[in-house]
Amino acid sequence: MATQNPASDEWRCDSTILNEIQKTHSIDAKSIPETDALMKIVENTLNVSSKLYEPNGQEKSALGALGPIIHKISCEVSSNCSETQDSLEQRTVKLFRSLEKFNWDSKIAITLAGFAANYAEFFLTDEVYTKNTAAIGLLQLKRLGQKDIGNNGDTVKEIVTKMTCIAKNILSLKIIQDNHPTTIAIDITDYQSASYWIIYVILMCSLEISGQRVLVDSIKGKIDGIGSHFSLKLKESQEHEQEQKNFKEQYESYVRIFCRRHDNNVAILEPLLNCEEDEELIYSKDPKKSIKLKDLANGSVIIVLSSFNIDVYREEVSLIEAFSNKTNIHGRYHIVWLPIGQCKKEAYATLVSNKPWYYLRYESLVRQTVVLKQYARKEWGFDEKPMMMVLNNGEVIHHDALSLIQIWGDLAIPFKRDQETTLWRDHGNNLTLKFLFDCLHDDFTTVENKEISKYACVFGGRRLQKSGEADEKWFADLAGELMKAADIWTNIKLKMAYISANKEEVNLEPKIKTEVRKNIENNKQGEHGLKHVDAQYVDVDQVSNVNLFWSRVRNIMLQLSILNENKTLEGNMKALLDTTRWIVKYSSLQSTAWFLLGHLASNEMIFCGAELSSDCLKQINKDIHGGESELIKSSLRMALRRRLQEKGFERINDELEGKHCYKHVVYGDGMKTETGGMKCVICNKAMKKVALYQCCE
Repeated sequence: MATQNPASDEWRCDSTILNEIQKTHSIDAKSIPETDALMKIVENTLNVSSKLYEPNGQEKSALGALGPIIHKISCEVSSNCSETQDSLEQRTVKLFRSLEKFNWDSKIAITLAGFAANYAEFFLTDEVYTKNTAAIGLLQLKRLGQKDIGNNGDTVKEIVTKMTCIAKNILSLKIIQDNHPTTIAIDITDYQSASYWIIYVILMCSLEISGQRVLVDSIKGKIDGIGSHFSLKLKESQEHEQEQKNFKEQYESYVRIFCRRHDNNVAILEPLLNCEEDEELIYSKDPKKSIKLKDLANGSVIIVLSSFNIDVYREEVSLIEAFSNKTNIHGRYHIVWLPIGQCKKEAYATLVSNKPWYYLRYESLVRQTVVLKQYARKEWGFDEKPMMMVLNNGEVIHHDALSLIQIWGDLAIPFKRDQETTLWRDHGNNLTLKFLFDCLHDDFTTVENKEISKYACVFGGRRLQKSGEADEKWFADLAGELMKAADIWTNIKLKMAYISANKEEVNLEPKIKTEVRKNIENNKQGEHGLKHVDAQYVDVDQVSNVNLFWSRVRNIMLQLSILNENKTLEGNMKALLDTTRWIVKYSSLQSTAWFLLGHLASNEMIFCGAELSSDCLKQINKDIHGGESELIKSSLRMALRRRLQEKGFERINDELEGKHCYKHVVYGDGMKTETGGMKCVICNKAMKKVALYQCCE
């Protein structure tokens, strides 16, 4: 894009002049209609254009309403020529007062039209004065005591032609800006300065044709500066407008491509990958397996969309790699990686070297446009994280099958249209705790002996000491109370783990693990040690496994929330929706710990704040030692639920009264309502649209 020449800034008005003309401008100023037709008539009148223009009926009607104001300005331009007591600057400001109700571009058009009427009258009279006695008299009367225009006539014509071109550029630029607000920005003072000097020059030219001598040549530099500036801005805006037009056309073509069924996959892959059907796709682990794009015409194809920072998303990448490495998977699906963005050739070669999928050559990849990224972001909720788009015989059957794999695992294969609805309908009420916890560790969901009552216990969040520092020992005390309560019953196995939700909690987990394991060992020793409960703290990968857990929790919550809008959920699906909602909400609360106890055999879950659960477990232990034998007849989960109810805890919502959710969601993550707004998947209230900036970490 061209840069502005500093020398041309000389035409801009100083603050004194700007203040003067701004005072004459009404806040209700408006633009005139049909400026394009008006300027064509002005061109004809000033002999700038030899092509005769005849306005149509609608234009005549609109321009007819401007007749009185054009006539008024024409008379004022003429009368200003005789006011010798005022300076040219004062006359210019005076004319601005008559134009107060019009926008800056309209002031130029109207003044130029008024001047054109006077200019045409003068030259018509000058042309026929040798043949017509009335014309001779008219010239004599208008120039009594004044000099002839002489050699300045050519200079005036030159300046008039330039002013007309400038006015056309300014009006064209204003139309583009009105129709495309995102186009090249132009300072309002540029319009103000241009309108001032154009009207100033119009008055100079009017004085000149009336026979008064003014230094017309002295103003040519400013006119050239204004002309260069707005010519450049118009060119930039037209280019930007064309880019927007091309963007819109490309975007609409993507809509047509992805929303219809085609004869084969190539009809989708060619515009998506921006390459021809003979383009070669390389398989990184074995180049001999490379294929051409046309070889993917039939069958199923998976496009992995991501940014070039794909290795940052280890959880998603590991899922895709595990999926692609399954037995005979490439007999069913061809996986093609399509990174969106920019990357150097050397970095790209490193990225593709160890991925088990097909990829494009770098030279083909750089042809990708920004339109695809915008389309993917708006229509599919693409946010740099990897997505798996599934094509099947010329049709997009799923925009992001990765979410299906995160929730359903192997049940999601083979991919079909409306797969999510089908899976929830067929399997939703058969879900067990394994569905939620098997991504953390096999120890949570494996039941070795049916006679053993196995519990999965996870806790998270933070509990602060009075000093403001995290209290990792408190979680160990919570685990100790749980073990003591569980030891009342026989054949109980407890699998425990801390689940981090942010970087601070990831750093906290090793300390909590150490304290909990120390507590377990201490409770096993001595005369009063644990006798009936087998307790173990499970090592959970706080990056890949925990990220997968949160991804699954949020995907479950989102999909069940969508289903719940159309049909009230019941049974296991309702319990799973409630649990995932509150896990997400608790994890977003500042300095709040949470506790989840799941019984694998009954598929029952108890979720509440960790402090409340600690109080209830302490009460259970106190009651047992106090001789309350009724508790032994029940079970750990029933005893805990009973104590929670005694404390008035019927719903998780009761404990959260008055607390606020601190998590922000980026607009466009897929939770749009029918009205185009966005609702919170937890409380279902309308969310405020905010801009969320996230660091690279």
